[in-house]
Amino acid sequence: MKALLFAVVATTLSCGNGSVPSQHVQIAHLGFDVPDDWRNADTERNGLVTSVWTPANNDHKESITVIRSERSPAVASARISTIESLLASAQSPGARVSPAQLVTTAQGLSGVRIEVDYVPPGLTASYHRVHVVLVDGTSLIHVLYTARSPDASLQTFNLVLGSLHEESQS
Repeated sequence: MKALLFAVVATTLSCGNGSVPSQHVQIAHLGFDVPDDWRNADTERNGLVTSVWTPANNDHKESITVIRSERSPAVASARISTIESLLASAQSPGARVSPAQLVTTAQGLSGVRIEVDYVPPGLTASYHRVHVVLVDGTSLIHVLYTARSPDASLQTFNLVLGSLHEESQS
């Protein structure tokens, strides 16, 4: 059963972006595609690079966040099962967290995926998050889709995750 689930998730991640007009972007040696009408804010601090993307019209309160960080010495030698445990334990208290799923992207990066329903601090409305952590050598890559009213198809999330790959800095 777990092998079947893994195959379904891997297939989903390798699907193309369909008819969504997209732009190719690059941060911290990572390249990926995002819809043309999404805009970003990037930050870099202490080896942690974060790129947050939101659509121009954001009635659903959606965002895609891509984070690349160097793994700490304790995590650098960790197995996927340890990363899976750390990811689940990092969620907000009271959050409803799905069981972790192993994933492999179209570009061959492996990692763990969870889905979380939670209420952000200071708010009363529930949000949905899909969080994938991928291992890339000595780095971890986090891809998060967060929305108040999530897109059930996860089209933008799948576009970003399916196109994510290592690129040389230009």
